[in-house]
Amino acid sequence: MTEQKNPEKEKKVRVVWGSNETTPVLYANHIQVTHAGGTEYHITFGHLNPPLTFGLDESEIPNELVVKPIITIVASPDVMRAFVEVLKGNVAQFEARTKEREEK
Repeated sequence: MTEQKNPEKEKKVRVVWGSNETTPVLYANHIQVTHAGGTEYHITFGHLNPPLTFGLDESEIPNELVVKPIITIVASPDVMRAFVEVLKGNVAQFEARTKEREEK
């Protein structure tokens, strides 16, 4: 006889972050956010290494610089909302600590 499972029963499973010791660390100084049909966000981080222009004639200075894309992350609207809230909180904490140090 086959045991029937009750679809109304739920089991809570805890989600924990693993170690990030092997996660690559990349430096980005540019960001681009695009929307794909309202169902997801594409967040691309990039790096621009500006050329040295000291001592160059104006004609030697490039007309455009290209940002090198490093990584693109695709996120759902729910993840993007959470990301924005986390960033707001972290920026507020950073600014509060910076203000405290300046006042000392």
